Amino acid sequence: MIKKQNDKIIAYIFVIGMLLSLLPVIYLGRYNHPTGDDYYYGGATKAVWEKTGSIIETVGEAIRGVAYQYENWQGTYSGMFLMHLSPNVFDERAYKVGTFVILLLLVGSVFYLLEAVICRLLKGSKELWLITASTIAVLWTQTVPSQGETFFWFNGALYYTGYFSVTLIFIGLILRYIDDTKWYRIPWMILLAIFLAGGNYVSLLLAILLTITIAGILAFQKKKQGWVIGGLVIILLVFLGISAAAPGNAIRQDGMWKIPAWKAVAKSLLQGINYLLAWVKGWWLLGLLAITPFFWKAYEKMELRFRYPLPVVGFAYGVFCAMSCPTFYTMNSTGPARVVAIVYYGFILFSFFSYFYILGWLYQWIKQKEMHEICGKVKAYLKKPISQAVLGVLAMLLFVPGIKTATTVKAVRILTSGEAQAYEQEYQERLKILEDDSAKEVVFSSYKNQPDMLYVGDFSSDPEEMSNQKAAEYFGKSSLKINYEE
Repeated sequence: MIKKQNDKIIAYIFVIGMLLSLLPVIYLGRYNHPTGDDYYYGGATKAVWEKTGSIIETVGEAIRGVAYQYENWQGTYSGMFLMHLSPNVFDERAYKVGTFVILLLLVGSVFYLLEAVICRLLKGSKELWLITASTIAVLWTQTVPSQGETFFWFNGALYYTGYFSVTLIFIGLILRYIDDTKWYRIPWMILLAIFLAGGNYVSLLLAILLTITIAGILAFQKKKQGWVIGGLVIILLVFLGISAAAPGNAIRQDGMWKIPAWKAVAKSLLQGINYLLAWVKGWWLLGLLAITPFFWKAYEKMELRFRYPLPVVGFAYGVFCAMSCPTFYTMNSTGPARVVAIVYYGFILFSFFSYFYILGWLYQWIKQKEMHEICGKVKAYLKKPISQAVLGVLAMLLFVPGIKTATTVKAVRILTSGEAQAYEQEYQERLKILEDDSAKEVVFSSYKNQPDMLYVGDFSSDPEEMSNQKAAEYFGKSSLKINYEE
C-alpha cells in the first residue's frame, strides 16, 4: 500500500512539473501577434465578420475560400478552412490564446493516446501512464526545434502540430473502440478521418500507416472490429484522393522540385539516420533514464511477451522515416521547420516505444533464464548513496548543456529581459497606423526587437509580393512594405 501511494506521489510530481514548465510559455503568448499567412487567409473572412457580425456568414466565406484554394492552390480542405478562421479574424486580441490552444492539443493528445495504450491495451497502471505521458510531453514542448513556428505562429502551428495532435487523438479513439466496441465512437472516428484527410500529408500518412497496421492485426486475429477499422482506412484513402485531386495542387507543384517516389523513400530512410544522430542526446537520454525504473516495474504484471524486438523496432523506424516522405516527394527537402517539428514528435514517440519494447524483451529474457538475482543486485545497488550520487551527476551532465535552449528557459529570458515588452510596443505602434483609415501607402521599418519564438518573420520589402498585398487588403491599405535599409 505504501509503495502504491509512493507511485501516485511520483506520478503527480511528474504531471505537476510538466504543467508548471508550460506556464511561462503560455504567458509569453500574451505578446504574440499574427504574421504572414494569418493575414493571407484571414482577409476575406475578417471583412465579412466586421460587416455582418454573423458566424454563419463568416463560415460561409471560409467555405468559399476553401473552394477557391482547391482550384488555385492546394486541396487540403479542412486545413484551408481553419486557416480562413484564425483567431485574429474575429479579434486581434484572440490571437494571444493561440499558444495555449496548441499546447493544450499537443499535451492532451499524448495523454489521450497513452491512456488507451498503457491502461487499456497493456493493462498497465495509471501511474505508469501519467509518468510516461508527462515525460514525452516535456521532451516535446521543451526540446522541439523552432518553437516559434511550432507554438506561436498560429497558422503554421495549427496546420502541423495541431494536425499531428489530432492524429494521436484519432489513433487513441480507435484503440478505445477496440477495447470496448462502443458504437458511438464510430461517428467520431469517421469525422476525424475525414478531417485528417484534408490536412497536411505528413500527419495524414502517419494516420494511414497506423490505421492500416491496426486493421491488419485485427484481421489476423479474426476480430470483428477489424471491419470497422478497415472501413476507416478506406475513408482516409478516399478523402486523400479528393485532396490530392485538387487542380490547385498542380499549380502549386510548378514551383517545387518533385522527385520520383522511390527516391523520396530512399532519402527518407537516410534522413532518419541523420535525425537519430542529431536528436539522440542529453534530454532524450535523461527522459529514458527517468522512466526506466517505472517501465521495468510494469513488466511484472504485463501479459505482453515482447517476442519480436527486431521486426517491431524496424517497423517503428520505418513509420518514423515515412513521415519525411511527403516533403521529399513534393519538395525534395525535409520541409520547413514546422514540418521537422512533427517529425521530431514522431522520433520521441517511436524511440520511446522501441525502448519500451527492447527493455521488455530484456526483462523477459532475464526471467526465462532464471536470472532474478541480477535484478535483485541491481535494485540493491541503486539503493546505495554512492550509486544515487552517480546517477544524479549523470542526470545533471545530460540536462545542463541543453538547458539554455529549453522552451521554458527561453520564455523566462524573453519575459525578464524586456524583449517581449519592447516587441509588443513596436507592434502596437504599427497597429495604430494599420488601423488608421487615412494611411493608405504604408512603409514600416523592420522590427528592432525580434525576440526568439515570438518573432517568426515579417513582410517583404516588395509591395507587390503576395503576402504584402494580402496584408494590405486585410487592413484596407493600397500598399504595404518593409524598409529594411533603415
